[in-house]
Amino acid sequence: MNDKLLHYSYSHKVQTNKRIFFTIFNAVFLFVILNLILAYVFFPVHQTSVSMIPDIEENSLVMVSPCSKKLERGDIVLLKARKSLQLTKFQRLSDMFVRFFTGQQISLFEKNNFPGTNSQLRRVVGLPGDRIYMRDYVLYVKPADGKYYLTEFEIAKNPYNVTFFTAPPEWDSYLGVKGSFDEILLADNEYFVLGDNRKSSDDSRLYGPVKLENVRGKVFLCYFPFNKFRLF
Repeated sequence: MNDKLLHYSYSHKVQTNKRIFFTIFNAVFLFVILNLILAYVFFPVHQTSVSMIPDIEENSLVMVSPCSKKLERGDIVLLKARKSLQLTKFQRLSDMFVRFFTGQQISLFEKNNFPGTNSQLRRVVGLPGDRIYMRDYVLYVKPADGKYYLTEFEIAKNPYNVTFFTAPPEWDSYLGVKGSFDEILLADNEYFVLGDNRKSSDDSRLYGPVKLENVRGKVFLCYFPFNKFRLF
């Protein structure tokens, strides 16, 4: 009788250990797969500013794909932070740990008030080889193979909306972001990006054209708020 009890106890312990092992293994496996998907396939982004209104409102949630790096006119892209924070080795390890167990969605140090240290959503309005200029917050584009200037809306692959600023006559043109500038020629691997909210956005008007390696991915879906649900 005792031998049977001992055998049962041993078998039960073995089965329990197997279940624990497979539970831990499956959990780690799922975490790894989730992080791979979020790093290389698609990931959500919380838009925390008004720089892309009206199409992407403040506190909207969008999906970004890092797979597609071929940029077209009118694409909305997620730009990498222009400046990196100086972190200690312990801070970097802590941030990696938190990112891993939150599916790359929470960083201990990314959300801060230091200019240029956060990723941002912007719209691609100028491609390499384009000649561009701006008048009253509207961009005019002459493609590398084009003869005439067209507005950004005429030349974009899909329609989009922007927020303009009508300044009073006494307004000092040196205040705020520029609503007009003279012709610029975009070099190879240079993309001109703007916020849709032209009166309140730091974009290529301030920091110049961006390069493809500064793009983390393209926005392909806005899924919150629900009344703004759309594919891009």
